[in-house]
Order: sequence, then C-alpha cells, then structure tokens
Amino acid sequence: MTLSELLQIGDEVIFKVDDERRAWTNTYKDVPNGTKGVVCGFYDAVIYEPRVPVLVNPPGVYHQQGAVSIWLPDGRIVPGDWSVEMVDKNEEKRRDAAMRDKNGVLRTKHVRLGDLPPTKFWEGDGVRVHFPDNEYSGQEMTIGRIDYSFMYKCRNDGSPWPFYEISLERGGTTSAEESWIELVKRGNIWKYYHNEPLSFTDLKEEAGFFKLIGQAEEVRNPANGIYSWTKEEMLEAIKNGTAHGFSVSGGLFGSGPHISVCRFKNEELGQRIAQATLEGFGLVSI
Repeated sequence: MTLSELLQIGDEVIFKVDDERRAWTNTYKDVPNGTKGVVCGFYDAVIYEPRVPVLVNPPGVYHQQGAVSIWLPDGRIVPGDWSVEMVDKNEEKRRDAAMRDKNGVLRTKHVRLGDLPPTKFWEGDGVRVHFPDNEYSGQEMTIGRIDYSFMYKCRNDGSPWPFYEISLERGGTTSAEESWIELVKRGNIWKYYHNEPLSFTDLKEEAGFFKLIGQAEEVRNPANGIYSWTKEEMLEAIKNGTAHGFSVSGGLFGSGPHISVCRFKNEELGQRIAQATLEGFGLVSI
C-alpha cells in the first residue's frame, strides 16, 4: 500500500524528498523539505486484473486511486506521490488499520468497473503467428499475456499496437498484433470460463493451473499466526485436513527455503493433492 491510498482531500502533508529523487527531476526544485501543503486531488488509475495469475482481485477492470496532487500555500499544485508524509500520524495509523482484514492484510480501495474487454484469443491458447519478416512466423506458440491497456493504441506509423505477448516454444517471449494470429486450439483458461472440459498432463499441472486462477488460498500456520512453516508442521497440517499442498521457494538474504502451504477451494482436487503429497513423503495415504 502507498500513502496515496490512505490520503483524503484536505489532509495536510509535509514534503520529504530523498536526494536521489531530487537529482533526476526538477519537480521539487523550489519545494524544500519541510514545506507543508494540502491534498487537493488524485489522478485516476484504471487497472486491468488478468485471468492469470489471480493475486487478490478477480479478473476485471478496476478503478484505483492514483498519485496525489498537493496544493501549496503559494498557489502552486505539485505531485506528491512518494515525496510527502501525512502530518497527522495518529489518523494515518487509524486509516491503515481500518483497511486491513481480520488477518492484518492490507486491502486497497478498488472499485470494479466491469469485465475484461473481449479479445479473440485468451491466455494459454495455442496459436500460429504469421509475423511479417520474422524467423518465428508460422510456428505454433502460446498466448502468454494480454496487455489490455494497449488494445486500442497505435504505434507511430499508425499500425495497431501488438498487445499480445507470445510465449515461444524454445523459451522467451515476443509481441504480436491480433491480425497476425491464427487460433490452433483453445487453452484451459478459455475452457474454464466457457465450462468446457479441461485437460492436464498430470496432477502437478492441474494443481498449478488452479493456483494460477485464484482457486487456492495460502494458509497461515496456527502455531505462529504467519505464513511460515516447518516441514513437520506442513505435513501435519496436510494429514489433519488443514491444508492440501505446499510449495517451496528460495528465501531472502540467506534465510533458507520458504515453505508455502495452501488449501484448494475444490475439496475433491485438494484431497487428491493431499494424498499424492503424503504418498510422496512415504506416509500413509489418507
């Protein structure tokens, strides 16, 4: 969360611009640290939440309060962004606490405007891209990401912006215009949202897919109240039904591997994952 999400019109702020920021912008040339101002407005930000990966909000288009504008006593209006602090620290703490859920996780103010704009192709679709003068032209590839904010933008020569990110078979990505793309087969993302049968090579791929679309929730360790687990605690949680599966990521600054434990919303899938996990550790099947 940024301070802009806590601020409201009329709040008094004080400028505190770091030296590095002053070095590359003239915005605060005549705004010394300690200058006070009043919040007078915000920029509007439109956010496109994709179908994959789903992190917090369901797929769709959202309005979010953007960078803040500050009115100075001399009549100037300057951007505040990361260069101001709220004068009333007690009110800042109160608002911060009010925006946290029961687990203490910050929930930003997003207003859903509607569904994602319709596109001919979806993430995960198998396609053939006919690039003009490109060595990859005609090869089968996969739609990786869709940059919805560029759907109706054009390049300098007037041609449509290539807003599809294409995943190449040999690794790496490139971009493509919609008119260059030929559908080969629909992927599981499109099938899921159109109630078509899904296909997976194994349980690992199936579990990964449902995590990507937001159908699994990370579980807090009841022993410490945070998302930190030991191997023994994780296995006990899976055995007693608190969780279904886990993943391991590298720790930061030499802290060692981090175990993340999750529970799937689909109980039948979760039970299959839990059983496979316990069997993988040589434990009795559930």
